[in-house]
Order: sequence, then C-alpha cells, then structure tokens
Amino acid sequence: MNKPTLNPITAEHRNTYRRDGVVHLRQVFDRQWIERLGQEVDRLLKDPENYGIPGPSHGASMASVCFMWRQPGVFRDFVLNSPVGEVVGRVIGADTIRAYHDHLFHKPPGSTKVMVWHCDETAWPVTGEMAPNIWVALTPVDRENGRVEYVAGFHRHCVENDLHFGFAPDQADGLCPDFEKERNNPDFPFRFVSFDMEPGDAVVFHPSTPHFSQGNHSSARPRTGLAVRVFGDDVRWYPAPYKASIPGVDALPEGEPPSGKFFPVIWRRTDVGSAG
Repeated sequence: MNKPTLNPITAEHRNTYRRDGVVHLRQVFDRQWIERLGQEVDRLLKDPENYGIPGPSHGASMASVCFMWRQPGVFRDFVLNSPVGEVVGRVIGADTIRAYHDHLFHKPPGSTKVMVWHCDETAWPVTGEMAPNIWVALTPVDRENGRVEYVAGFHRHCVENDLHFGFAPDQADGLCPDFEKERNNPDFPFRFVSFDMEPGDAVVFHPSTPHFSQGNHSSARPRTGLAVRVFGDDVRWYPAPYKASIPGVDALPEGEPPSGKFFPVIWRRTDVGSAG
C-alpha cells in the first residue's frame, strides 16, 4: 500500500484548485488500499453503527457514516498512513495537515437519494480556507450511478463576499442557492463540472465549493466514495451558532488552531520553500 502518492501533484493541479475550487486527481491511491477499503465497506454496511456515527443523510437509500477513523481498523489506517495528507497538502499549498473527519457515502443500485446543493464550510466550527474535502472513489463513478457535481469558481465568490451558506434557512446566510435553476441559463457566470472516476482517483474541493449528486440510476452498480476532511495551516477554531459541533470535542478557545488527539498531524512538508 502506497504512502507517497502514486502520481505527482503538479502546478496544473494547484492552479486548477485555486481557480475552480475543485480538482480531479487520477490514480493517487493504489489497488491494495482500494481493495482493503472495499472489503471493510462490505462489513460496515452490515452494521454501520458499530463503525461510526450515522450521518444526516444515512437511511435506506444511502449509507452515510462518519468518524470511522477514530477506532482501530482499516479506515484509521487509511487516514493516518495513506497519501491523503500529502495529496491534500500539496494541492492546497499547506505545510501541515491534520486529520479531522472521514465520511463514507454509499449509494446502492437504484438509490433515489439526491444530495441537494450545499457547501461543507458550515459543517465544522472553524474558519480558514485550508479545510478541504478529499473524495476518494472506491468504485467506478459516472453520471449514471451518481457522480458528484460542482460549481467551479463559486468558492471565490463566497470568500470575497463573506458568504456562508448553512443547512437550514436560518443558518448563516441561509441555504445554498439551488443551482438546478441555472443549468440552462446562458448568462450564468460559473461552470458546472463533474468527473468520471476510477477506483483510486480522488477529487479535492474547497470548503465553499457547492456540490450536488443525483440518485443512482444504475440497476447493478453501487457508487461508493470515502471523503476525508482535513485541516491545514490557516484553520482556527470558530464556534459560531450556525456551525456544527464536533462529537466528543469540547470547545476550544476561539482563534486557536485545532490540536489534540482528535486532530492528529498526518503530513508535514519536508521540502521547505516549495509550495508543491
């Protein structure tokens, strides 16, 4: 199983991430990681609550389970010992990456579950742009079985205008816009992007990048992805009322960087002076 990334993170990847708030990385995790994770997912699906905390979207049409990495096993091994930290750190230009949260999303064949447009930024009680999501494909992913879609460039609009979209109308600046209304708008100033993915591919996206996924219209193929959320150099504790709390973590002083056993360092830059 690989610790360094299989394929290098390039200047093009970094530039794409800065411009679009999302970048597709091909084959950064080897087959051994994907096979181990896939076998563990099969076991998890039989008893999700034994592995972690069911997420808000968990139900009959989608398995959504969080914080598996907190207990010994394959998910913890992946978060701590795979290329996750290096990949994200090099994409976003961080010097240090801390783990925070893992989240399994499994849509079985025929799933009707739609993940409406949302931004992840209000889902954790911190500020900072270096709090991205890396979404790792554990199965082939395409339009039919429910690939994730993104609005490229909208993250800069959010950051520059201090916009924070919540998960309810009364949170922060309200709900994320429903971008379905913009699909056929020729004057829409942003782009919809999505990616066909193979197992071992990953997508890194900014915490203010809106994203969405349809149901799984395949009659035979599941769509399974493992998201890992991490914190980089500029992340500071910010327990605003519209921010979700972190299970098991007492509030830290506002403005302090996250630290402690629930935020372990998983990568540090050794090539000092390089942003790559």
